[in-house]
Order: sequence, then C-alpha cells, then structure tokens
Amino acid sequence: MHWLNSAWVCMAIASLSLAVNAADSYRLEEPVDDTRIFGVGTRIDINGKMQPSPTIAPLPLVASAALSYRERRLLGPGIDAESFRALREYEQTRAEIEVDKQKSSAELANALKLIVAQGRTDGVELYSLGGALTFDELDLIRSPADSLALMAMLPGKPVEIGDKWTIPSWAAQMLTAMDAVAKGELTCTLVSVDKQVARIKIEGKLEGAAAAAINEITVNGFYEYDLGVKCISSCDFTQVEKRGLGPVRPAFEFTARVRLLRRPAPTPGRLTEQKLLDTAANEPPPSAQFLRFESPWNIGFEYPRHWHLRQINDKAAVFRLIDEGNLIAQCELAPIAPAKPGEHLREADFVRDIQQAMKERIKTMGNGEVIAVPDRKFVYRVTATGSEGDRALTWIFYLIADPSGRQASLSVTLDSSLVEALANRDRELLALRFGTAPPTPTPRTTNR
Repeated sequence: MHWLNSAWVCMAIASLSLAVNAADSYRLEEPVDDTRIFGVGTRIDINGKMQPSPTIAPLPLVASAALSYRERRLLGPGIDAESFRALREYEQTRAEIEVDKQKSSAELANALKLIVAQGRTDGVELYSLGGALTFDELDLIRSPADSLALMAMLPGKPVEIGDKWTIPSWAAQMLTAMDAVAKGELTCTLVSVDKQVARIKIEGKLEGAAAAAINEITVNGFYEYDLGVKCISSCDFTQVEKRGLGPVRPAFEFTARVRLLRRPAPTPGRLTEQKLLDTAANEPPPSAQFLRFESPWNIGFEYPRHWHLRQINDKAAVFRLIDEGNLIAQCELAPIAPAKPGEHLREADFVRDIQQAMKERIKTMGNGEVIAVPDRKFVYRVTATGSEGDRALTWIFYLIADPSGRQASLSVTLDSSLVEALANRDRELLALRFGTAPPTPTPRTTNR
C-alpha cells in the first residue's frame, strides 16, 4: 500500500497548493489599455501652519477641498511615470482656505474643466484643453493621492496576504509631487481581502526637495482594490509634510487627510468624444507648458511653468525662474502711468528713473535697444551691472508699451555668473496683454 499512501500524499499536497493559490494569491492591476470611464471623488482636509518669511511668525492654516471628475485612461508616451496619462472632465472643484483668520475660496471655470493628467516623476502634470490655467487654478486641482498616481502603487505581480512591496522611487515622487528624493521609501502591504475587496496599507517617509526647498513627507493609511471590478476603489490616508522656506513658496508644516472614492461612471460625459480623445492622446501642445497671469492692474500674460509667481499686490508682481531646483533669476512686473494713445515714456526718462532708483548699486549701464515684437507693442531693453554687498549682479530692464498708451516696466535681477544660464528666458515674459485701463495718475512726459 506504500504506493497508495504516496499517491494520496501527492494528491493532498497538490490540492493544498491549489487551494492556497486560489485563495491567497491576487492580481492587483489596472492595464494601461483599460478604456473604462471612472467617476472619482476626493475630499482633502488640511491643518497646519505656514511661514511666508523668516521675519514672520508661523501663521495657522486650515483648508479643505472637494474635487469630482470623470476619468479615462490613455496610453502614455513613455515608461514608468510617463506611461500614466488620463483625460478628465471635472464637475466639482471647490476649495476653502483660511490663513491667520483670512478666508478665501477658489473654483475652476467651466471652460477649463477638461483636463489632461500626465504622469511625471515630480508629480502629475495637469493642463486644460480649454486654455492656460492660473497658478491658483492649477493648485486647486492638484491633490495628494491623485487617482493616476495611485495606480502606480499597484504591485505589478501576484501577491498574497501579508506580502509587502516597495514602491519605485519614481512612483513615490509622482504620488507626493517631490522633485527629488534623497532618502527614504514608501511601502505597501496587502493586509486583508474581504468580500472581493483587497485592503492595502501604504506607509513610509521621504526626504528630498520640492519647489527648490527641503521637504520631508510621511505617508500613512490605506487604499482598496476591488477584485470584481478590477480597479482601485478608495483610499484614506494622511500625508504629513514639512517644507522649508524656498525661493518660490512659503515654509509649510501640515497634515493632509485624503479620502477618495472611485467607481465606474454611470454616464461617460464628454469622455467618449473622439476629437477630445485624439487631442488628449497627443503630446502636450506648447501652450500646455504655460500658466496664465492676471493682475489687479488689468495686465496679463501667459508664462512658462519654470517661472513661478512668488507674490503679487496692488503695485507689482514678482516671479522667480527655477531651473533643475536652482534659483536663476527674479523678475518684477509693475504698471506705470499711461501715455497718450500711440505714445510711450521716453527712453531717456526710463533710464533716468532706473538710475535714481538703483543709485550706487549700478556700476555700468549698457546701451539700450528697441526690440521688435509681433503685436505692435513698443519694447525697450537696457542692461546694467553692479553689486549688492559682495554679490555681483546683472539687471535687465524693459519698458513695454501698448498702442493704447498703457505701459509697464519689467526688471530681471540675477547673479552675473548666471547670465548664461538665463539664456534669454527673460524674453518669455514680454507678451503682455493690457486690458481696460483703471484709474491712474497723470501721464508722464512721453515720446512718439
């Protein structure tokens, strides 16, 4: 009977193996060619503090946002983060923000609610098919635990309960919108499967940089995968972030709780329109790399995303150019009193005003030049060199005037050693739009 016992033992082992595989091994995946349309709802609640500058004490910060959209996956143009792309139709986009008891709110205009989401190693890049977004509009629809980034958390191979996997560094950056990770990692663990829903714990800590500032992020929580529908169906986790003061953003310390629900959408909305799908499937147009600036003085323009709006008030706006995490230059845009239609401030007066304002900081001033631009504006450019303390500096000054007589000044400041790195990117900010003129002081002496 030895052979019979051996046969029974082999059959028992085989049956046990099959039972284990059938019960405990799961594929948690969303194929790149999945064309289903999902409805996504996200709630974000933030509590913390922010510090605009070293001379200002940290200010209390409370914010909440509610986002909902339909989403359809598209084929991405590359591998890793670049393989994740989606077309979205936003429905609800609402945020309430309170900083030191000062309340504000934001909402996205209907014309801008068709959004392409493209995975990048430094986060999910978002741009509208309806036109350029302002920085505030872009910030409104950015979210921790973006649904596209969550897909990159899946293991890519069968896993069993208790299995743990480390998220690739590019996926961790994409989830947390960090520019670079110096150390740390995020891990996922399949903790349970109940009623066809797999529950995955995500946790970890990352240290690196974001927006050219030192950044530290801790993530802790769960997301769920519906085995029947074969998709990520929800998440609920906290992201604790400590960001140092950087050249373009205040210092932050806050905790964000993110709750997301995701289901196949009952109606497709506009996400079955072939023209939209074809447009979204192509490489982003050049305009997608721009943000829109609108000022209280009725001057606007579109600018590349490597320029960052640092601050704005009723007198001026400050932008800073960041290249690969390094501050290259600062630009200040300010309105000046209008001239009569067809006229502008005299070049000599413009230069004199600069010299009076800069005083002994300027050592040399170059010859000015008129720059030809395609929209009938008058653009005058003059450069200067000098110093502040032990820093050797270069300044580039522009006078920009519209045929209506409205005009503005634009000044760019940078270390003289970075002139080559600037590479004429100051000229990216010259395409100003002048709206209806608000009340202004008496016009200065002008030149036709």
